[in-house]
Amino acid sequence: DSEQMERVESLLQLEQKLQSDWFSLVFYPVEGDALAKARDDLLFTLKRVDDALGSTPGPWFFGDDSEAPTIADIMFIATMERVVASCLYWKGLKIRDTGQYPNIDVWLMAFEERPSYRATKADVYNLIKAIPSQNGPGYLIDEAKEISSRLCGLDGAWRLPLDYNKSFVEADIKDEEGAHRHEAAFVLTDKHEDIVAFAARGAGEAGRPSFHAELADPYAEPNEEFITPVDICLRHVTEALLSGGADEPLSSGSIAFEDLAGQAGDGTLREYWGEYTDNDGQVYWWNDISGEAVYTPPTKQLDTCLAYLRDRVGVPRDLSPGAAAQLRAHLNW
Repeated sequence: DSEQMERVESLLQLEQKLQSDWFSLVFYPVEGDALAKARDDLLFTLKRVDDALGSTPGPWFFGDDSEAPTIADIMFIATMERVVASCLYWKGLKIRDTGQYPNIDVWLMAFEERPSYRATKADVYNLIKAIPSQNGPGYLIDEAKEISSRLCGLDGAWRLPLDYNKSFVEADIKDEEGAHRHEAAFVLTDKHEDIVAFAARGAGEAGRPSFHAELADPYAEPNEEFITPVDICLRHVTEALLSGGADEPLSSGSIAFEDLAGQAGDGTLREYWGEYTDNDGQVYWWNDISGEAVYTPPTKQLDTCLAYLRDRVGVPRDLSPGAAAQLRAHLNW
């Protein structure tokens, strides 16, 4: 009816305003008063979205608890999941579970209870690094550096034993750790040869041309010299995922250590990579051709192959968020 059409049109305008305010905060080089204003504008628009959701009896923009999400909800969720991820990464701004937007929290949880949505939902890392906004990278502020580092696996976020809070994995899946390890082990076993060849690209040369998404490297070729070492290593990773026995660091007397002795490589940097230090004293490596920045030395050796695979674990393409977190941490074992 006409009343519902008016509401749809109003929500369309609100979604466009949300996008505009999000772009202004994250993707424009604003600072000082301009940054504060952009932040306030986005928070005000988020409050309007929260109020719109709160005006109905159920979690959706239309209908009650028994209803399914409508096109309005689907339109908003595609934007909102990126807003939540990029504001956290680039600006250190947490939107979920703060108590400021209770209706948005309920709405997001209602989506996450639907298998059809979970099957398409990426984690924060993938939204930022693997499928970034078409606007390009955002502008990182100092207050966000600690959070952004953890989201990329630094500061122990992707280390065993896995701290789910530190790695920003949803709290409600912590009790399923064993299932997540087994899911990762199944994928490593089922696609073992393909994954070994993919990981061996890490010791090869980058493909050409490069792409806007810094982790996209579809034309890279594996370094054949590292097929066997990667194969051995991933077999041990799979065993650790199945047994849960990777909480202790590898020792010089372990079977895995002995199997891989002498196969790590010589540490030569790959072509076009250089070492730099940022203003905070953090060492990183930059590719002059692709613009990719990494915090693991891009050398022609085994650990680079594992890092290449670790940084490209896709959610939900390859694994669920919990399984991906477990695999990333075990690849750092």
